[in-house]
Amino acid sequence: MSALAGLPYDANMPAIVWSMYLVAVALYCAPMLIGFARNVEYKWGLYVGNLLLGWTGIGWVYALYYAVFADKERSPPARLSLIQ
Repeated sequence: MSALAGLPYDANMPAIVWSMYLVAVALYCAPMLIGFARNVEYKWGLYVGNLLLGWTGIGWVYALYYAVFADKERSPPARLSLIQ
Protein backbone atom coordinates (compact mmCIF):
# COMPACT_ATOMS: atom_id res chain seq x y z
CA MET A 1 0.00 0.00 0.00
CA SER A 2 1.26 3.46 -0.87
CA ALA A 3 2.07 6.03 1.79
CA LEU A 4 0.21 8.64 -0.25
CA ALA A 5 -3.01 6.62 -0.45
CA GLY A 6 -4.55 8.33 2.57
CA LEU A 7 -3.93 11.88 1.35
CA PRO A 8 -6.83 13.77 -0.20
CA TYR A 9 -6.54 14.59 -3.90
CA ASP A 10 -7.27 18.11 -5.04
CA ALA A 11 -8.26 18.31 -8.69
CA ASN A 12 -7.20 21.97 -8.82
CA MET A 13 -3.62 21.30 -7.73
CA PRO A 14 -2.08 21.45 -11.24
CA ALA A 15 -3.72 24.84 -11.85
CA ILE A 16 -2.44 26.12 -8.52
CA VAL A 17 1.10 24.92 -9.23
CA TRP A 18 1.13 26.46 -12.71
CA SER A 19 -0.20 29.73 -11.29
CA MET A 20 2.63 29.75 -8.76
CA TYR A 21 5.15 29.13 -11.58
CA LEU A 22 3.73 32.04 -13.59
CA VAL A 23 3.91 34.37 -10.58
CA ALA A 24 7.50 33.31 -9.92
CA VAL A 25 8.50 33.92 -13.55
CA ALA A 26 6.79 37.32 -13.54
CA LEU A 27 8.66 38.32 -10.37
CA TYR A 28 11.96 37.03 -11.76
CA CYS A 29 11.48 39.00 -14.99
CA ALA A 30 10.20 42.15 -13.25
CA PRO A 31 13.55 44.04 -13.40
CA MET A 32 13.87 43.32 -17.13
CA LEU A 33 10.29 44.34 -17.84
CA ILE A 34 10.62 47.54 -15.82
CA GLY A 35 13.94 48.37 -17.47
CA PHE A 36 12.58 47.93 -20.98
CA ALA A 37 9.37 49.80 -20.15
CA ARG A 38 11.35 52.76 -18.76
CA ASN A 39 13.87 52.49 -21.64
CA VAL A 40 16.84 52.70 -19.29
CA GLU A 41 20.38 53.02 -20.48
CA TYR A 42 22.17 49.64 -20.74
CA LYS A 43 18.88 47.73 -20.75
CA TRP A 44 20.49 44.77 -22.54
CA GLY A 45 23.15 44.56 -19.84
CA LEU A 46 20.36 44.57 -17.30
CA TYR A 47 18.67 41.75 -19.22
CA VAL A 48 21.79 39.56 -19.36
CA GLY A 49 22.79 40.35 -15.77
CA ASN A 50 19.36 39.43 -14.45
CA LEU A 51 19.34 36.18 -16.40
CA LEU A 52 22.80 35.18 -15.19
CA LEU A 53 22.80 36.52 -11.63
CA GLY A 54 19.14 37.02 -10.78
CA TRP A 55 18.88 33.60 -9.16
CA THR A 56 21.27 34.70 -6.40
CA GLY A 57 18.80 37.16 -4.93
CA ILE A 58 21.47 39.84 -4.58
CA GLY A 59 21.74 40.06 -8.37
CA TRP A 60 17.96 40.30 -8.64
CA VAL A 61 17.74 43.09 -6.06
CA TYR A 62 20.53 45.02 -7.83
CA ALA A 63 18.82 44.56 -11.21
CA LEU A 64 15.52 45.78 -9.75
CA TYR A 65 17.26 48.79 -8.17
CA TYR A 66 18.96 49.64 -11.46
CA ALA A 67 15.73 49.22 -13.44
CA VAL A 68 13.84 51.59 -11.16
CA PHE A 69 16.45 54.26 -10.48
CA ALA A 70 18.68 54.31 -13.59
CA ASP A 71 18.67 57.21 -16.01
CA LYS A 72 16.55 56.85 -19.07
CA GLU A 73 18.24 56.43 -22.41
CA ARG A 74 19.02 59.67 -24.18
CA SER A 75 17.12 60.01 -27.40
CA PRO A 76 17.97 62.52 -30.08
CA PRO A 77 15.74 65.57 -30.12
CA ALA A 78 12.77 65.33 -32.43
CA ARG A 79 13.28 67.06 -35.74
CA LEU A 80 10.75 69.57 -36.83
CA SER A 81 10.04 69.41 -40.50
CA LEU A 82 7.51 71.03 -42.78
CA ILE A 83 7.84 68.27 -45.33
CA GLN A 84 6.64 64.83 -44.32
